[in-house]
Amino acid sequence: MAESMSASGKLRSEQVVVQSPLSFVGSAKRIWRITDQENQIARYALMVLAVALIFVAWTFVIAWYCVWGVLLVPYRMIRRGSRKDKVRALQHREQLQALTNLQQQQAIQTAQMIQQNQKE
Repeated sequence: MAESMSASGKLRSEQVVVQSPLSFVGSAKRIWRITDQENQIARYALMVLAVALIFVAWTFVIAWYCVWGVLLVPYRMIRRGSRKDKVRALQHREQLQALTNLQQQQAIQTAQMIQQNQKE
């Protein structure tokens, strides 16, 4: 379970960005992920860089919307649906892993109880 968590303690399914990369929220969330560091100094330095990159990305997003934005709305809706499906699949996998770990722990405890009862 620990291998599926980030430095901030988030599960992999919580790290997936559902919003479009060519939207304000989606681009900002994707860029902001670089600040997920253990080292505080690196985190603050990357925050400054992330804010600058978000400004550049939002400038590009505004230009993109002015040229192509309205024409690509149906495509963006389909892609968003597939990203949501990806999040649901990751959450399902994490739940199954948690249940498997719980079952293994219970089996170990049961085996230990049986051994203790046999010794008595």
